[in-house]
Formats: sequence, structure tokens, C-alpha cells
Amino acid sequence: MKKIALLNPPFREAKHRIKDAYPLGLGYIKAFCKSKGIRCELYDFSCSPLSDPALVEKYRLSDYDVIGVSSYSLFFNDTVRLINLLKNNQNIIIVGGHHATLCGTKILQDFPAIDFCLKGFGEKSFYELVSSLDTENVYSVPGLCYRKDGKFIDNPVNYNEIDIDEFPSPDRNDIIVDAANYEFDVTKKVFHISTSRGCPYHCTYCVNCKNNYWFARSEASVLEELNQEFRGKEYKYINFVDCNFYVNPSRAESLIARIRDEYPGVKFSFQTRSDQVAHNKGRLEKLLSAGDCSITLGIESNSAQVLKRYRKETTPEINQDAISFLRQTQSQTLVYMIMFEALESLDDIRASFDFLKNNDLLDYATVGNIYQTLVPFYGSHYYDDFHDYYIGSIHERTKPIFVDNKVQKLYDAVCEFRNLYEDKISEAVYILSSTKRTKDENEKLLFLVKIQYIIFEYLLVLCENFGICDLYLIEETGFKKRLDEILEQVGGKTSS
Repeated sequence: MKKIALLNPPFREAKHRIKDAYPLGLGYIKAFCKSKGIRCELYDFSCSPLSDPALVEKYRLSDYDVIGVSSYSLFFNDTVRLINLLKNNQNIIIVGGHHATLCGTKILQDFPAIDFCLKGFGEKSFYELVSSLDTENVYSVPGLCYRKDGKFIDNPVNYNEIDIDEFPSPDRNDIIVDAANYEFDVTKKVFHISTSRGCPYHCTYCVNCKNNYWFARSEASVLEELNQEFRGKEYKYINFVDCNFYVNPSRAESLIARIRDEYPGVKFSFQTRSDQVAHNKGRLEKLLSAGDCSITLGIESNSAQVLKRYRKETTPEINQDAISFLRQTQSQTLVYMIMFEALESLDDIRASFDFLKNNDLLDYATVGNIYQTLVPFYGSHYYDDFHDYYIGSIHERTKPIFVDNKVQKLYDAVCEFRNLYEDKISEAVYILSSTKRTKDENEKLLFLVKIQYIIFEYLLVLCENFGICDLYLIEETGFKKRLDEILEQVGGKTSS
């Protein structure tokens, strides 16, 4: 029997605010293979501080016959560096995940060390591939991308034949994790679960934009996974990681009601769209009345022009209607924004930032909103239409070429500040949040929580009013001096 490893690769370039989370996709593949009698080892290196050679040596990864690697477009070149170390004449390297689904045979053309790619859901296709590697049947696997007779061949995925209820639940304890990140959640109080796959909407930038399927698991299947994992655990929160949990309001409400009955006291969170909130306020008011459920919105932008370009099928008025309702019905509301996009103007950015500020949405948990930059995924509608406005490889985070030069100046200054300070601020916030604080330390924590938003708007105002934006200008405000003082004091307290 072949020795098989499944790898969640390190996120080398994306060091900002990386947190651990069980790699569900690989977990389901491992569980399905196990149900068919095939053993896989699952490794999570996403937060690992070790170098690639150190990981290969520590876990003897070169000893495996088959290595399956999950792929992410933003970090794929990092992943390939690890793959090149792993590849030898005896093993087989298989890549799956979002990037493989979008790029298909393009990955095989660009990276000779990769033997196969798998598009779509990987549970059945990975099992079928590894169980038929030594036969001609290997080339009939749905969603398989392969080389044969000097050609690159791309098998289609038949989503109509997929039943996600047949996929066994993953064993979250059966995993090898290498991590030393200070944000690593050792308490494991948050349980992440996927109750559906895909999304029926058509947002141009999304990995799902050309495959508008939505498959929902049965309530029985979801409860079976919860029952399997909750026994003897201390979970306090359930986070539904679905792209859009509220596609079918009746299903979502029924599922939460059943979980409430079986696990009283557990809290819930899920993500949906502003129009689904605005159109279902009566239903959601009832759902949220217990105070144990919170909703996160994918707003993306509050500019009408940008929303139209994204084909979000929402408007600034719908966004405001939804957020006004949620502000009245839940204690904390989080939203996600794409602040920078190559075709945006300063007015577009101002519309989005003012939406956050005027609705008191400047949360530390979503401070990444002010840095978030749209990346055109290869194969998406947005890529087809606008990729000429971005430079760099499709296998990594591309860089926008802004139409508006003032936006370019703002972007450069904001990125420079982030690279200099965000990780230091994040560590200091974690340190202060983890201890009993004095009044002075509370004031420092509040300053650190808000400072990134303050700097962002200061730079935005400079661009709007003077057409200049350089990070050295914050020296004149006193913000930088105060920030440096706090970071030094918090760091000194820790070391002592």
C-alpha cells in the first residue's frame, strides 16, 4: 500500500494575522479515503515557523509515495517551492484546491514537478486517483488534469453527480500540526463547520463565478458531524464557514434551531450578503432574538459603481438597510470590504471607508479591510475583463496598476505602513488582551486597536486634499511617536 501525505502548505508571504484553522477540505479527503480503506497522514503547516527544508526533514516528507497539496492562488509560488523540494523520481505530487480548479492544466504547463491537478471537490477524485495510479483507469478520473503523449488534458467535472452527504466527517484530532504562532488557538473553543458548498451568485471576482452551484448538506449529516466532534470537547462557538450560509433561510433557521436544542448555550456565527439580510429582516429578527447568533456581511464596497463592476446585485442603500438592522439586533456586526481595486477612484474608497466609520464598524477583528486588495483570480470573470490592470504571475498575489494616480499613492503608503507595523501591533494587542490590565494599559490597547484606521484616514485626507501621500508625513502628527512608545513598552514588559 502506498504511503500518502496530505499537506496544508505554509503561508510564507502572508504573515499578517495568520491564524490556525483546521483544513476542512483536506480533512474530508482524508476521511473519505479512510472509509475506503486508504490511510493518509494529514499535516497542517499553514502557521509553521520552520523553513521548507526543515519541514521536509522533520516529518520525513520525502518518504511518501503520494503527496497531495492544497492550493491557494495568493500563495501558490510559495507552495511550489516546497513541492520542488519534495519531488523525486519515486513520488507522485497531486495539487488540488481553488487554484487548481481555476487554472487546470495551466499549472502542469508552468510547473513540471507537479504530476496531476484535481479540479472541483477532491474527496472522490483523490481516492479514485490514488487507487488507480498504476492502471489506465487513472486517466478517466473526473476533474483530473494530466500530461499524456506530450499533451495537457483537462477532464471535466460533473457537479450533477456529486452528493456531499456521502462524504464522512473528518476526525479533527487525527492531524499533525506544526505551528508556533502566538495567535494559535490552543483552547479550541471555536468549531468550524461547512454545511454547504458553492454559491448561486455571480460576483465577478469569486472563485465560484463560473460554477454557480450550491449544494447543501442534510441536517442529519451536519448534526452527525457535530455529535462526533463535540463529545468531551469544550467548544463554545460554532462558525459556519459556508460561502453563504443563508442562501435558503428556512434551512438555515431549522438547522440552528436543532443545534440549539441539542447543544444549549452554544453560540453561532455565519456569513451572508446584505441583500439577504435586507429582504429577510422579519425572519432574522426572530433568529437573532436569542442573542446567541451573529452575522458577518460580505459588503465588498459601498460604491455603486464598484458594486456594479463586481456584479454584486446590491446597492449602497441595501448595504445601509442591512447594517442598520443588524446594528439594532446584534451586539457586534462585522463586515468585509475590498478597499483597493485597480479601477477605483478616491471617491470609491471614501464611500467604503465612510460606511465603516459612520456605522461604527472600525473593529480590530476586521482591520484587514483597510488593506484588502482585489486579486483577479485566473479563470474568473473579473480576470477575463480586467487582468491588464494587474502585474505579476497568476500564481501569486498580483499588484494593481491603478487608473487613478492618487489611489496609487495612497495604496503605496498604506502598504508601507502595514509592512512596518501591523505584525508588531497585532502582537502587542494580543499581549495586552491576554493579561489583567491597568487603566494605562487599557488606554494603550484602545490606541492600538484604532491606530491603523486613524493612519489610513489621515493618508486618505492627504490624497484627497493635496494629492500627496507619503508615510513620512505621519511623523508630524505625533501618531508615530506614540505608537513606537507603546510598542516598545509592551515589548519590554514581555521580555522582562
